[in-house]
Amino acid sequence: MSDWKTQQMIKASGWPLAPELLLAPDADFNARLEGGLVPLHWACSEGKAGLVKHMLERGADVLDAADGEVSVAGRTPLYMAIHSGNFQTVMLVIDRLKALGAPPADEALKKRLASVFNKSHADAKNRLAQTLKDWDRIAKKS
Repeated sequence: MSDWKTQQMIKASGWPLAPELLLAPDADFNARLEGGLVPLHWACSEGKAGLVKHMLERGADVLDAADGEVSVAGRTPLYMAIHSGNFQTVMLVIDRLKALGAPPADEALKKRLASVFNKSHADAKNRLAQTLKDWDRIAKKS
């Protein structure tokens, strides 16, 4: 993505801090913000797929759980993405988790995903189901 397009995407995202924080060549997407979040948490919770992709491509840690009083399970990028209801954001996070060899979704997480996306287009539901099967298969090989 060109610098201009990236700048416009970040400005349009509603990112609450200075866009330059996300555009700098040395941007640290894992630096804690107020409340224990990192920029990736915000992008996932807001369902900003383009911004999530930008951050993941530049080293954002998809395994990073937010600090704070809320339970850790509810403060991971994946749970935040699911809460946003944005299918693309969820798939970006899951694809990165699979690539890192993270443990696959447990039954509770699979049910949560199914309940959030059960009214989605059939293609989305099928893609999600196949992705979860692939994640299980990859984990068994490891």
